[in-house]
Amino acid sequence: MGFPDLVLGERMHAFGVTLRMEQDIGAPRLVEFLQALTDAIGMTAVGDHALWTYPLHGKGGNGRTAVMPITDSFLALDTWPDHRGAYLFICSCRPFDQFIVDRTASLFEMAVERGEGRQFYSELNLK
Repeated sequence: MGFPDLVLGERMHAFGVTLRMEQDIGAPRLVEFLQALTDAIGMTAVGDHALWTYPLHGKGGNGRTAVMPITDSFLALDTWPDHRGAYLFICSCRPFDQFIVDRTASLFEMAVERGEGRQFYSELNLK
């Protein structure tokens, strides 16, 4: 995927989608998913992931939030096992193929849900 006029930092590609999970896949597998997705969209992790399990200090619902910093911004995954689903957010200065998410999610027994209210894509411009 070549973008000859790409200047990093001028644009932010923001993509969010709901994921359906038949069962809670556990914290280690969620981190594996974010790493596999980082690789699949052609990005590079630039630091350690962060992971929070809820409730935390008696606050929050039943779920996990995982964040993976990448060279071009971040991936965030917010899971809700009680609802058999998750929200995935990808923010990147570099464009990427959104449908790679579908293939990668299926490898981790998750399904991308498309349709109104199930996904968004937006491009923010600094210039």
